[in-house]
Amino acid sequence: MGKIFNHSKLIIIIIFIITAFFAFQLPKIKINNEVDIFLPENHPSRIAKDKMEDIYGSSEAMVIAINVKKGTILDKNNITMIQNLTEELEDIENVDEVTSLTNADYIDGTAEGMEVSPLAEDPQQTDSELLDIKRKLISWNLYKGNLYNEDFKASQIMIKLEPDIEITAKEKIYFDVKDILKGYERENIDFYLAGSPAVTVLMGNNMEGDLARLIPFVILVVLISLYLSFKNVSGVVLPTMTVVISTIWALGIMAMLGINLTMVSTVIPVLLVAVGSAYGIHIISHYYDEIKANMNEDFNEEVHHKIVLYTVKKVGKAVVLAGVTTIVGFGSLATSSIMPIKNFGIFTAVGVATALVVAILLIPAILIVRHKKVKYNNSRDEEGTLTKILIALYHYFSEKRVRILVLTFVTIIISVMGTSKIVIDNILVEMFKEKTEIRQADKFANNNLNGTNVLNVLIKGKEEGSLTNPEILKEMDELGVYLKHNFNEVGKVTSFADFIKRMNKVMNYPQEELVSKDQAEVSNLAKESTSSFGEETTSDFGKETTSNFGEETTSSFGQETTSDFGEETTSSFGQEDNFSQATKVQQLEIKEPSKQKISERDLVVLLNQAIIKAKRLNLTAEELVELVNKELNYKGEAYNEIPYDPSKYPVEKREGLKNLISQYLLLYSGSLDDLINDQLEPSKARMMIQMKTASNITTKKVKRAIIDYANRNFPEGYEVSIAGTADMSLAVNNLIVSSQIKSILLSLIVVFIIVAISYRSLIAGIFGIVPLSISLLINFGLMGFLGIKLDIGTAMVASIAIGIGVDYTIHFLSTYNHERIKTDNLEVVTKKTLLSSGKAIIFNAVSVAAGFAVLLFSNFNPLVNLGLLVSITMVTSSVASMTVLPVLLNIFKPKFISNKAMIDEGNDSLVINQ
Repeated sequence: MGKIFNHSKLIIIIIFIITAFFAFQLPKIKINNEVDIFLPENHPSRIAKDKMEDIYGSSEAMVIAINVKKGTILDKNNITMIQNLTEELEDIENVDEVTSLTNADYIDGTAEGMEVSPLAEDPQQTDSELLDIKRKLISWNLYKGNLYNEDFKASQIMIKLEPDIEITAKEKIYFDVKDILKGYERENIDFYLAGSPAVTVLMGNNMEGDLARLIPFVILVVLISLYLSFKNVSGVVLPTMTVVISTIWALGIMAMLGINLTMVSTVIPVLLVAVGSAYGIHIISHYYDEIKANMNEDFNEEVHHKIVLYTVKKVGKAVVLAGVTTIVGFGSLATSSIMPIKNFGIFTAVGVATALVVAILLIPAILIVRHKKVKYNNSRDEEGTLTKILIALYHYFSEKRVRILVLTFVTIIISVMGTSKIVIDNILVEMFKEKTEIRQADKFANNNLNGTNVLNVLIKGKEEGSLTNPEILKEMDELGVYLKHNFNEVGKVTSFADFIKRMNKVMNYPQEELVSKDQAEVSNLAKESTSSFGEETTSDFGKETTSNFGEETTSSFGQETTSDFGEETTSSFGQEDNFSQATKVQQLEIKEPSKQKISERDLVVLLNQAIIKAKRLNLTAEELVELVNKELNYKGEAYNEIPYDPSKYPVEKREGLKNLISQYLLLYSGSLDDLINDQLEPSKARMMIQMKTASNITTKKVKRAIIDYANRNFPEGYEVSIAGTADMSLAVNNLIVSSQIKSILLSLIVVFIIVAISYRSLIAGIFGIVPLSISLLINFGLMGFLGIKLDIGTAMVASIAIGIGVDYTIHFLSTYNHERIKTDNLEVVTKKTLLSSGKAIIFNAVSVAAGFAVLLFSNFNPLVNLGLLVSITMVTSSVASMTVLPVLLNIFKPKFISNKAMIDEGNDSLVINQ
């Protein structure tokens, strides 16, 4: 060791050259918080999402939620605003598709079949035209909760992004959208921008804010802590220099290897500044103690050189041992399957290793080179405040050992109770503060619309066209009903089945409800809307009606209507040579009932028949109207279903219904690329489940319900899987627990082994992990009682606590060992240990706790919780090492602690004149 420091200037030069090299790498570092990077590339959830996007395109979309304070969204000015806004959004680079109230596809019936057109292609000017939009929206519940809500005050615009675009492109889209929205700001309208891409972009921006604010803040806090501890420039500058260098090295290596910064990585600079100072603190603290012990000697260069070397030799083992165990604590996170935590563990360990090497080499080298300028501050005397506190602490605990053990046992029991209350839920959007713009946007969308969290169900058949089978379509539709009825958090379930039901409905409009557009203009919607409910309609109950397929059907209460598909009718349906003309025919409108009276008895019979067929009695008005419509087959409502029952359709077997569905697809002129893999013969389909919460607890329940339902009800030959952002978030959530348990066990085991080997005793290993175990239990107990969730941020607390907290135990054991071989008087040993290592432990704990407390000012809730918990853990682990540990040592008197072979007796004290 002495020979190394004969080249102190060379050591300083080499370290600063390496630091300069890594500093030049820092501009290359990039920020990325995509959900994908949280999982390994070979994880099933990530693979499933990639396969889904290969078939159906990008699943990422930003959502603009619109809220009208006065009036409704169906105002001519608002409709015009939405149309103009939609057109501007479509022009943004890397935007694949924009869907809004004005351009969404609407499927309607015509005399020739069906017509697909935009909901509101042109800006609406008249009240009747606005009513027509409302009629269209109400007639197809596909749009409810997306394009409108129950009071028609909210709507949303979906901005689908191009697949596989970089985070920088998403940032540009986000800010372009924000700029466009500024041009549409009005006093009566609020805009909310939400969705997973928005969350990702804002996480990156908030990270930059954290780094710019927290790093200078934590350095300032550590500087103040060091000054209050040492009241000496060297005591402040040297440990600070160590942590700055280690931070530059760690981040520089990340940049050089192309490892992106994530929200988790934001902690690395803060942690290294807070933790890395520990090694310098212990060296400086013991260095000043030796300076004080030799104040009466001739203080020349040779004496100072010996003091520095002796200090390094005396505390070097403890510092190295503490550093190695800290590296192990953080390195245990490298076993995590969550990639940001894995990278955090690796590069924090690298940073700690750097801080250890720099502290052992650079600080002594600088002290040797600057020996003439070193001054000892006499204010650090025996009667200092800290010394008095330590002496009082010693007297209190030396007299009440039993009370300490009882208190410790009670604390453990209470902590275990708190641990049982921990909730495991990693919700990305809830990482932001409650009042942030993105949280408010997500809250509005969840409370007023169908929600922003989407879970995708993928159904795969064995052959082409297998998804036109009525069996699977009926079960897909009923799965949606099942989820809506059993989970309040499910806002909407959208699938291919919804479009088939709509097509079946419009192809079965009663013929008398179809009238040409010219006729419709004579009697507009505004006038027709004045008809009274009590007046007679054109459809006399029990009388003959005509379907749009040209065959007469009998519609009576309780009886199904029938028609013959395949025979010559007034519709082109069933004739292949007319399919190409089906969407080019003259536009038709639905004719409203004329003013004819019905009897009170007919009305009562109608309502009774409707309610008899209801699945429950507590119906809403909307549900009752729907049942009445089905009884009358009003606007084809009796056919708003998956064609499933052959007796209701002109086919002998269900196979014929499959052909019917295929013909519907042939007629349909819109796009179903988001839901099926082939427009005519689909073999794969996707169901999109919108949820009003991003909670992984809810996602887990819904996912399990989907799989169970599919296993029970789906026909054979169909595979069902789950994919998408919500599924990946759930996968990350599931990994948190396994990663937490794995990292805790690994780090505790390795700490046990290192301490046991160092002291050549298994008992020493047990003593080494006791204070850590107590502080960990307290940490998890507090999480449970305070309602702090176990998420990607707090999942790192345990490993950080072990990595840092073990330092206090090691330094206490090392000094206790030094003092124990001098005397068997345990009171003297304990007192001297507290006055020596105790001061360094307190300096260290205060510095680290204060450093982590800076995270309380982070933009992210998980980092706020991380800062709070680590700060508390620093207090509990340092207190445990200075209270519980000496009590156990003094009661059990383990042999390893008095083993003289553990230290070099010849170097037990510094002899200047040797």
